[in-house]
Amino acid sequence: MTPLPPDPLALLRPLVAGIGGLDQADRVRRGASLLETLPRPPVGLTPHQVIHRQNKLVVRFYAPDPARATGRPVVVVPSMINRAYIVDLEPDRSLVGALAAAGHPTYLVDWGEPGPEDAHDDVGHVLLTLLRRSIDRVRRHARGASGGPLPPVHLLGYCQGGTLSAMYAALRPQDVAGLVALNAPVRFSQGGRFASFVAPGHFDVEQAISPDALVPVEVMKVAFKLLDPMGNWTKHLAIEQASHDPKALARTLARERWLEENVPMPGTFAREFIRAAYQEDRLLEGSWTVRGQAVDLRRITCPLLVAACARDFISPKEACLPLAQATGSADVTTEVLETGHIGVVVGGFGPKVFFPMLDRWFRRVDGAWVATSAKAGAGAGGQDARGDL
Repeated sequence: MTPLPPDPLALLRPLVAGIGGLDQADRVRRGASLLETLPRPPVGLTPHQVIHRQNKLVVRFYAPDPARATGRPVVVVPSMINRAYIVDLEPDRSLVGALAAAGHPTYLVDWGEPGPEDAHDDVGHVLLTLLRRSIDRVRRHARGASGGPLPPVHLLGYCQGGTLSAMYAALRPQDVAGLVALNAPVRFSQGGRFASFVAPGHFDVEQAISPDALVPVEVMKVAFKLLDPMGNWTKHLAIEQASHDPKALARTLARERWLEENVPMPGTFAREFIRAAYQEDRLLEGSWTVRGQAVDLRRITCPLLVAACARDFISPKEACLPLAQATGSADVTTEVLETGHIGVVVGGFGPKVFFPMLDRWFRRVDGAWVATSAKAGAGAGGQDARGDL
């Protein structure tokens, strides 16, 4: 009998087995095949009403549970570079759905998808035209037909949307009753992998991005893959593992849909944001001007919640937490959450930890406002968002 040839993988077996076994490559291939062939689940299913449109932008209203209704509208501002439905991927894990169910009149700014005609939109247009008009429309909608003064709003900004919300609150403080900055970088020199990727010595923003065009989706996908080089491997493993549980598979594919469906950026906005934020770090030092107005974070005097995630490589906590010391607010809460950049609003962490924390914080802030309005007791029951997290 002819002897069998030696196993060429013999020396590697202990190493490969230690990271998941020799079948891991087969599992990755199966996960990739499933991702390629399976239909994507629907997203954005929480009932809502569109109350405002401007160009590609829409504002969606999620009516509060009348039995638990609170007074202040909450405006959720996501990043411009991703789909807004990250805060409404699944009905039982939806940020906007949870806030509405807890009694908060909830509004979502959905930036939409810009076209080539929007290439010259700059940061000033985003803040002082699109976002300002959205917030004005929310205030009018929240006031209803009462004819009273327009109520200020709570802003809840996520990632880049949190940075933009902080900038808006500094430029228009009278519009903002409370500010939640979730994974919102302000010290961009500590901006992690993306800061390294666009560092001025390595990335020439003038050469790389045209002000007369959009930053293509394909370029953005490559950039985000470079931020997480092993992302495809772990993603396909996760899909294969989830494939044995239909509910888990649907959740995984909903998340993948959000990750796949990128949004192009107006070139003018991208050039300004990358240069002023990541390359020159102007926001904290107060030298960023928008349409001739200095963005002075000290003008933010409303209650402030700064939330960062311990396992976030997109917006590291070192880039986000400095906002807590940069404003003029006398009511500042900081939280470092034991999850990642996406996991805070996608998955079980949100309903179990983050969404209830937001509810407590909004109720406490609203309760203080009611008390100062001589309506003692109307806001009772609110708890400090610090809790035992």
